[in-house]
Amino acid sequence: MYELTSIQAQNIVNKMMKDIPYNINIMDKNGIIIGSGNKERIGTLHQGAAAAIKQRRIVEINKDEEFVKKGINLPIDINGKIVGVVGITGEVKETRPFGNLVKSTVILLIEQSAAIERENLEKNLKQDFFHSITEPSAVYSKELIDQALSYGIQLNNPSQIVYAEFPYEVEEDTIKKDPVFKTSNTSLCFIVQDPNQTDELTKQLEAEHPDAWLSISKMNKKISDGFFQAKSSMRILQGVFLNQKIISYEDCEFIADMSELQRNNPKSERLIPLLEKHEDLIKTLQVYLTCNMNANETASRMIIHRNTLNYRLNRIHKITGKDPKKILELIELIFLLIHRVH
Repeated sequence: MYELTSIQAQNIVNKMMKDIPYNINIMDKNGIIIGSGNKERIGTLHQGAAAAIKQRRIVEINKDEEFVKKGINLPIDINGKIVGVVGITGEVKETRPFGNLVKSTVILLIEQSAAIERENLEKNLKQDFFHSITEPSAVYSKELIDQALSYGIQLNNPSQIVYAEFPYEVEEDTIKKDPVFKTSNTSLCFIVQDPNQTDELTKQLEAEHPDAWLSISKMNKKISDGFFQAKSSMRILQGVFLNQKIISYEDCEFIADMSELQRNNPKSERLIPLLEKHEDLIKTLQVYLTCNMNANETASRMIIHRNTLNYRLNRIHKITGKDPKKILELIELIFLLIHRVH
């Protein structure tokens, strides 16, 4: 059962006392004051609240006594369980009309907090499930298969991954298409088991989010394989291509696999920062690759003179030690571009 916190209780007291000319106390399920207009009373037992909890009814106190002040005390009952008490100090006939108002506010807050808590729990369970099926060593146990069905996934059927990276924060309901999993604040992973739906999904993503980058895996028996393929091809898309927004693993399979083998290569790690400082050279290299090393086309597309292009290519050679005009060294530069994307 959800419990009202002292912070929430005090926030309610502070807000309600701006409109109600009486002291308000909020007690926990044991009758201890956790929020009050009289801060000195916080942490002490409220006798009226204790009586309301014990008797499970509203307790009205008509006169001040040594340890009790007159007022009204209303138990907060949620689903048959008392989670606290609202007390308003003052003449009973004057405080009585405000009692249900404050009580309703407390119940509303508790229900909202409980709903948020349930939602967060469901999100955590979903994320744990996603991590389980995308682990390379994932084993499809009966428990995991049954859990997958609750998300509309049949683990024994082949699947394809559509991975989307956005230049802004997104939520799972950004795209109305299930099953979808949030992999970071700016990325979503879609699991497609009907090949005919892949084109439909990618067109929807392109139409609704033209700034998003999309990568598509092959159809695989294991979801973890597709996730790996989509992630590795996404690094190629964002690292190598300047204006392209979609890529298929099938179109870059060799370079994607080779780049994964080269990841965390100490030599590459040393060279990446050198190139990272020069965005104009990175852009030049990307366009040069897009134009298949055709210098005239590259210069034309970048709207620069051929001599300017040669100067930039020579700068890349001088900075990295790799000559983009030589195919084998250009391959190493491609890996540098890819490994810039983490």
